[in-house]
Amino acid sequence: MAFWLLLFLMGFAGLWAHWGLLSIVKANLAKRGAVKLEENEISNVTTEVRELTVKKKKKEKPLSRKQTHIISSLKKHNEYYAFGLSVQGKSHKKTDNPIPCQDNHSFDSVNERIHIAIVSDGAGSAENSHFGSQLATKKLLEFTIEHIKENKWVEHKKLPSNKDWYKQSIALFKKTRTELQLHSKEKNIPFESLKCTLILVINTPHGFLSAQIGDGRAGFKLKEEYKSLVVPFQTFVVGATMFLTKDNWNQFFRTDAIEVTDPDAFFVISDGCDDFSFAQKGPVDKNESGVYDMVYNEARYDHNKPFPGFYNSFIGNMKELVNSGDTEKITKVAEEIIDKGIYRGSPVDGIIKEDDDKTIVLFFK
Repeated sequence: MAFWLLLFLMGFAGLWAHWGLLSIVKANLAKRGAVKLEENEISNVTTEVRELTVKKKKKEKPLSRKQTHIISSLKKHNEYYAFGLSVQGKSHKKTDNPIPCQDNHSFDSVNERIHIAIVSDGAGSAENSHFGSQLATKKLLEFTIEHIKENKWVEHKKLPSNKDWYKQSIALFKKTRTELQLHSKEKNIPFESLKCTLILVINTPHGFLSAQIGDGRAGFKLKEEYKSLVVPFQTFVVGATMFLTKDNWNQFFRTDAIEVTDPDAFFVISDGCDDFSFAQKGPVDKNESGVYDMVYNEARYDHNKPFPGFYNSFIGNMKELVNSGDTEKITKVAEEIIDKGIYRGSPVDGIIKEDDDKTIVLFFK
């Protein structure tokens, strides 16, 4: 019975489409004067044409460069040069409605001795996450500078303890989160639509302090050796991360204090730069142990080490421009590498293949 009913409905749908198309053809012939339509036929054809014609989608206005490329000019902070850039990923360009770059960053120095780098990655699924990452990086920088000055960090002779730093940094992140909440109320938009990750790295004369919620990475170079500064939340859980807007964000808040003096360079990146600038997967040294990954149900180890091949080339290129007096070209060359995947005129497949937004903040000597 069900079979015959389905057959009847399919036949009816076919006849309806056939009659509709015949009516449209008849209307076109009438328009050319080949046939004449009765008054009731004109009304029917008009209705059918309206129902069968697919309206063209309104073409979206192209995004401005300010929406797709957030470039911070080169600055000189004592012995360090610093710059940052966040660029729109290819996946955001391919959609019917182009999406702005959802990454953002900020950086600065206090008394030319304490250097701050911040990166945020807005969630791809959140409508206003590009505003969230922009506001988070801006406010966290303001609060951090204010905190450093009020507590006279320049006079400190050592790093704060891990416990003290945790208390200080989580307070800074809470204040930043409150700013996001206020913004959502002022603009009458959902708080969750602002969701973003957030990384803070501070370099002092006595070492590094870091704080993080979500993914993204950071590292430094000291005497030709590279080491990481943070452990991203996503490292051992594929495709998952944590955002500052989540109610339980503080349960996943991570901090660290590392006594390292006079590094040659340090950097903070969003996860769009992970695959080509950090060693993650690969053979595990006998002295290292893998981490059990519940997603794949097998041991998986993330090395979380900056890839020297990338950073030596990238930082080396920037140093050449400084030494030749072409500092005005630095952000342009950096953009060509990070955004387009072109290094010294040659394509870099690992960068070109990346679809996500990409951000890097770099301090180098």
